Amino acid sequence: MNPMRLRDLVAGFALTLAACSSLPYNAVPPRVGVADVEVKSLGLFEQTFDVGLRVSNPNDFDITIEGLDFTLEVNGRPFASGVSQVSVRVPAVASAVLRVDAVMESKNLIRQLKTLPPATLAEGVPYRIKGRVKVDKASGWLPFDHAGVYGGEAKKPKGRAI
Repeated sequence: MNPMRLRDLVAGFALTLAACSSLPYNAVPPRVGVADVEVKSLGLFEQTFDVGLRVSNPNDFDITIEGLDFTLEVNGRPFASGVSQVSVRVPAVASAVLRVDAVMESKNLIRQLKTLPPATLAEGVPYRIKGRVKVDKASGWLPFDHAGVYGGEAKKPKGRAI
């Protein structure tokens, strides 16, 4: 093999290793869930919500969220979607709330009103949030998918206090 070609190959390999070294071994993607939702504006064709997304960092190092996009389902049906390019630093083993505008089409609001039983509001509304997040420690986007229940009346725990 030509010595110049070998030198170029070794240099390329070294650069590849250096690029990968910024991604920590055993890194865990951040978790994303819904913290709160507020109506921002109502329109004839679409509604805008201010959604607080709780981003949890389970790693033992800080991460910076550089971008995020998501879709939100409520009661098993499409609700809203949003994107953010706001940079937020999340400390190690901690969480932060990222405020994101989410847009809902009026047809989705009408479907929700038709299918969401009033009793569900008292129990809490089931939701699912899916999307991807870009962090400073990874070279690509990381997917997330979380289901939970938003709102509802606080339930008393069963059992007795001692």
